Amino acid sequence: MKLFKLLSLSVFTLLLLGCGATNKVKEPNAALDDMMNQRAFRISVVSAEPMVTQALSQVANSGLIPPGNSMSRIDVTGSGYFIKVHGDSVAAQLPYFGERQMGGGYGSDTGINFDGLTKNLEITKDETKQSYLIRFSIDSSSEVYFVSTTIGNNATSTTAITSSQRNRIRYSGKVNKPLD
Repeated sequence: MKLFKLLSLSVFTLLLLGCGATNKVKEPNAALDDMMNQRAFRISVVSAEPMVTQALSQVANSGLIPPGNSMSRIDVTGSGYFIKVHGDSVAAQLPYFGERQMGGGYGSDTGINFDGLTKNLEITKDETKQSYLIRFSIDSSSEVYFVSTTIGNNATSTTAITSSQRNRIRYSGKVNKPLD
């Protein structure tokens, strides 16, 4: 009986150790690698994640947030928001939910929109995770945006944008080949 318990414990221990997490290298995503090497891709934005402040909490408590959303995550699927990279040019049309410290004015666009050449565009690959980190800054007519995007092997993305005039905001999206 002791031998059976010892053998069972040994098998259980080996099974537990054998099923432990390993640091396997993920399989490369050839289509994603191709888009990153060509610097030609489009991110379709599906959600916005603003920095929650006291003022935004008051807006959420007033009932102005659509059902199914929260102040920390707003679904924008199907609204046509995007970030597009082509070479050293980047274009974006994104909604902005948050506080603006200065600028703007009446009749001005309240979203984050830019189209032009970037400053210091860097695309680096993490070989272990098979993911990409993209960083750049770009000037708009009245503000500067600092953009950092992480793209996973499954072509999902998380983009953080910091502005010279607004609080930080993050966007989640899906990476595709450019439409044009």
